[in-house]
Amino acid sequence: MPSLFRSNRPHTLYAALIFLTVAILFGGASRYNVGTSIVPRLAGLIALTYVMWRRHGSPIRIERAALIFWGLVFAVPLIQLVPLPWDIWTALPGRGLARDVYTVIGVHPWLPISLSPSRTLDFLLALFVPLAGYVLGAHLDFAGRAVMLRAILMLAVVSAILGLGQLTAGAGSPLYFYHITNDDSSVGFFANANHLGLFLAGGIIIALAWLGDSMATTGRIVVPAVVAAALAIVVLLFGIAGTSSRAGAIFSVIALVGGLAMLPLERVGLKRRYVMGGAAIVMVGLATGLGLVLSGTLLSGRFALDEGTQERIGLLPQFGRVIRDFFPFGSGLGSFEPVFKSYEQAQSLSFGYWNQAHQDYAQVAIEAGLVGIALIAAFVVWYVLRVVGIWRNGDPSSRVRRQQITAALFMLLVMLHSAGDYPIRTGAIAAVFAFLAACLTAPQESRTARERRSRPRFGDKAFPGYDEQQDVVPGIE
Repeated sequence: MPSLFRSNRPHTLYAALIFLTVAILFGGASRYNVGTSIVPRLAGLIALTYVMWRRHGSPIRIERAALIFWGLVFAVPLIQLVPLPWDIWTALPGRGLARDVYTVIGVHPWLPISLSPSRTLDFLLALFVPLAGYVLGAHLDFAGRAVMLRAILMLAVVSAILGLGQLTAGAGSPLYFYHITNDDSSVGFFANANHLGLFLAGGIIIALAWLGDSMATTGRIVVPAVVAAALAIVVLLFGIAGTSSRAGAIFSVIALVGGLAMLPLERVGLKRRYVMGGAAIVMVGLATGLGLVLSGTLLSGRFALDEGTQERIGLLPQFGRVIRDFFPFGSGLGSFEPVFKSYEQAQSLSFGYWNQAHQDYAQVAIEAGLVGIALIAAFVVWYVLRVVGIWRNGDPSSRVRRQQITAALFMLLVMLHSAGDYPIRTGAIAAVFAFLAACLTAPQESRTARERRSRPRFGDKAFPGYDEQQDVVPGIE
């Protein structure tokens, strides 16, 4: 078996690979009525059942904080689906219009907090996708997580190539997998070009991290690794260009800068002044190129600001009003579309409609109220503390540290994109994001690794030839 797959938890790794592939292939849309969304949910349930099956004798180990967080996340839609007496339900904020409708027809039923229970139930089922991604990632060792990251990179490259094929074939091509999609751009396995742009930018980070790992392991620049990483990045950049996504263009620059910063150039013999000078030249070049692209000077204005983006910005005050009207209980997870229709003004009506807020933090505040805001804040605090801990306490030469920084950078792109879109509402990115979050936790270790680290040492150093880091990452060459 190739050394790439020498994880100490191969069965969990295979389950994770299958689940991730299914999630990305079939979880590229966020709409309520997309039939393929059931596939990654079923895959998530099967994967969770498999991991929790105790026949392998390995315990289920998840951090207590994560267990509490996931419990609260699932509790929100469950509570929102509990029917309430009429008198209590009508006292909830934002129920005036629905109350008047029921009063006119002369019925006073028990009703749940959610104004769209079917959509909230759909949201609840969708949560099993990121939960499976997190649980699987939490039960992998370093080697298994490395394989998963490379699988994400491979799927990103394939998605970029598919997207370029879609763009070449034109609108109406059978290469587009979703009926409602950006059929004038590359979308790959997704329904939205912006989501593909984000996914490909994350792939750039992984490609450079893979190259950095090769350099750190060998202590030299390995030409095949450089060529492979360069080819992957070129394909990903062409894929991002095909999306016409401004977010993708910006994130590609962030990914390149962050990924290049992870390369252990000094370890392969490059002098520090050359490294700093080269980094400055690269950053200036990337910033200049990004400015030319976003201004429309390059690529024929494909990335220019359009009316839709301006409209999204103009709706922020209206979103604030909706949040205030339903605060603190929210309108129900998944209920944004029908709720927002009641707030649309006559002068702004068009043939299009808003199925999502394109500002996921505001949408969570609308749908989940105070609890949703608190959960987002708690996650951000956890993320910041983990990143600070990795940065301050980690060994700069540690391969685990580089893997965790890779995950943190990719997660940062997703969180930034959520401020102007809804990427994590797709099953594909939700699964990837949750897996990356698991990568910020300590990887699982085998008994052999623990026994090796317990070997006697001469003073503060191990026996000659003993590599403590290799114990944590068995099988990666």
